[in-house]
Amino acid sequence: MNTKQIEELTGITRQNIRYYERQGLLEPARDTGNAYRDYSEEDFRRLKLIKMLRMLDMPIKEIGQVLDGTLPLKEAAARQQEALLQQQKQIQAAVEVCTNIRKEKSEVIDVDSYLDRMENMAKSGSVFARIVDDYKQVAEEERQRQFSFYTEHPVNTAGMFEEELRKWAKGEQRKFRMVRPGKYPEFTLDGVSYTAARTVEQDQETKEPRTRIICSRKDDEKVKKEIRGNRRALLQGIYSVGTNIRLHRFKSVLNGAISMMTVVVLVFYLGNLVSARGQFEALPEAIPVRATVLNAEGSLNSGLFIRQQVLDTVYASPYIWKIRETAELIGYTQKDGGSGAGDTLQTDEFRILGVNDLESVFEDCEKDLTWAKGWDWDRFQESTGVCIVGTTFLQGRDLEPGDRLDCALEHYIQVYNFLEREELKPLEMEIVGVIDDREAGESTAAEVVLSLEAVRQIYEENDKVYFASSLRFTVKEPMKLNELKQDLKEPGLTSVVPGSSKNYAGCALRMEDDVFIQAALGLEKSISLLEGFLPFVLLIVGLSGYIVPHLLLQSRKGEYAIMRALGTGRKRCTRIFFAEHMLLAAAGGAAGTVLGAVFGTADILTVCMVWILFLCCYALGAAVAIWMFGRMSIAAVLTHQ
Repeated sequence: MNTKQIEELTGITRQNIRYYERQGLLEPARDTGNAYRDYSEEDFRRLKLIKMLRMLDMPIKEIGQVLDGTLPLKEAAARQQEALLQQQKQIQAAVEVCTNIRKEKSEVIDVDSYLDRMENMAKSGSVFARIVDDYKQVAEEERQRQFSFYTEHPVNTAGMFEEELRKWAKGEQRKFRMVRPGKYPEFTLDGVSYTAARTVEQDQETKEPRTRIICSRKDDEKVKKEIRGNRRALLQGIYSVGTNIRLHRFKSVLNGAISMMTVVVLVFYLGNLVSARGQFEALPEAIPVRATVLNAEGSLNSGLFIRQQVLDTVYASPYIWKIRETAELIGYTQKDGGSGAGDTLQTDEFRILGVNDLESVFEDCEKDLTWAKGWDWDRFQESTGVCIVGTTFLQGRDLEPGDRLDCALEHYIQVYNFLEREELKPLEMEIVGVIDDREAGESTAAEVVLSLEAVRQIYEENDKVYFASSLRFTVKEPMKLNELKQDLKEPGLTSVVPGSSKNYAGCALRMEDDVFIQAALGLEKSISLLEGFLPFVLLIVGLSGYIVPHLLLQSRKGEYAIMRALGTGRKRCTRIFFAEHMLLAAAGGAAGTVLGAVFGTADILTVCMVWILFLCCYALGAAVAIWMFGRMSIAAVLTHQ
């Protein structure tokens, strides 16, 4: 029977009959005259059996086993029955879910709810399509995808190539059929399509060249339909990368170890750089720069006459904060010298000081200060006619918090280079706070304290020009000391001039900036040095990314050439090798960052930045190395070791 007749009798199309022939299920005889196919009764029976089994959705591979007699028909039918029942169960569960979705009134469904329901159904026995099986299927196919064997004799022609393939298939008891002979022949084994390539290698023992034949299976059309191309390619790539890492264990460990050590060094380096920058930024708080207004020769820092212009400049400067200003007055009361009439009156003189910060006068004032009910520092600053007194001042005066203190008032004025007193209006004050100054000794600065605003008001009421007695402040931005000093020259503040004539004008400035400047210069030098090496460090990391893959890939030229010869594209080969090295670098780098974080070399944010920076530099170097590796001559590698 010819093809047309067998097609009419079986109802199988010509294309399907050709396909079954290519799969090795059918081998019709050929007419010796014209080479037309001549189907026998046995072929006719085989085709009908093939049709029946395919209508039962039995795989081609199992049909071939049935036709070869290696798998009994009843056993094959039992397997297919079990598979069909499993499919029926899966389809029934899916149909049930689809029915429920179709009955939904809203166009938007609760996906999470349906997923939970499907998972519960799966636990109770229903079967759904399992996405995770895609990878298992591809992995199993990849495991059987490629094999190789050595020949006893050199293979120099297409005929010798085919002969060696047939000899190997016969020894493995596998059905062989040549599809296309040649330098890279195509053939089938048990109905599965393969392509082959040959390479010459050196025997490790005899050092003699010998031929190795590499066979690679072509993609199965059914699997291509079951798994989308892009996802399949991705899963195959993952499997290939994992297989390469496993096969080249020593090189993989070496790559990871080098990456780990590189990242550890990088973490130490950048950790020191970040730490130095952090110390530099925290330097103003660690070593505060304080300044004091003095007289010209630098012998007095209180009891001065500091002009309003100096005060305005200091308060307006953006580089200054924590300003401590005081203004000094003299108060006194009169009391009898004895108990009898006519006794001489004695003057009880005391020092009054206006302040804007109690620590200008008393240290640890928060602990030692006791306020009258309803009073605190904020209210005190906004009030006039109130004062704070020391415990030593209250002794012998029969005064308590809440009592009033009446006194005459004077202030100092400078006449040439001498001090004189000038009378002011009497002052009435309420005692609203008492501070324990018993341990202050003679160094206490005042017995009565007013708010600075109250002292300014006293000068205004007496129509007198206000002068501050002392002025101290802290530099807010020590990095701009030069700008600050330039600004303070405008109101006439200059450096201290030792040996100048003594006076009481507050016209000199002393900056306690020596320690800060030395520390800042040292840190700036360290930071500049570290930053100067940064480009070289990054260059070294990039070179490691080039050198490590370059050296490790030299012994894998044959592997790359065989992949190319068996039909794998250059881009895909490059991506596989690149992904392999980047995965190892990422794992080693992650281990290095963990070590850096554990030993406290740098914080978490810094080590993460180091890891990302390392991967970027390494990726550039590895890309160049693998690109150059891919430019080799495939033919030269396959024919020479």
